[in-house]
Amino acid sequence: MVREYPPLLIAALICVILTGTAIAYGLLMEGGAPPPEQSGLPPAPTRTPGTPVATGAPVQVASRSFSISVTPAAATVRPGDTVRFTLMVHPEGGFSAPVHVVVTATALGGVFRDSHDLGTASPPYPPLTYDVVAPDLPPLVSTATVDATVTATGGGTVRTEQVQLVIRR
Repeated sequence: MVREYPPLLIAALICVILTGTAIAYGLLMEGGAPPPEQSGLPPAPTRTPGTPVATGAPVQVASRSFSISVTPAAATVRPGDTVRFTLMVHPEGGFSAPVHVVVTATALGGVFRDSHDLGTASPPYPPLTYDVVAPDLPPLVSTATVDATVTATGGGTVRTEQVQLVIRR
């Protein structure tokens, strides 16, 4: 024979057990708060003697990187003219790694392709210059545009700059 208990009594017992479990859990936890992974809050910082206490205020960290600039960015010349391009490396946030520079160029719809290694610049990053002598144009071509990409790589960072040279007869 099975003894039946009223549903209200069973519900009250379940509530008492759950409440007791929640109170015990709260007393056992530091400060009575749920663990960070359940609350959506970041974990509380651990502190060892001699270390500062985190305030929770955002800290901005300057990234160590660089940018580049090329002058002139565009030039129009005649065949045989010389153009001097100057590349500058601008360090940011204390960046001080060597920067390797390569120039790749295409013209005439990709028929002409060229690549030049300009070497590596180290701090204090002197200007890199590159003299280009405009080639003669093929017969029946009065104008050609050379699109070049300057790629600078250093310290895990890659920067590119576009340069254009228009050659006109």
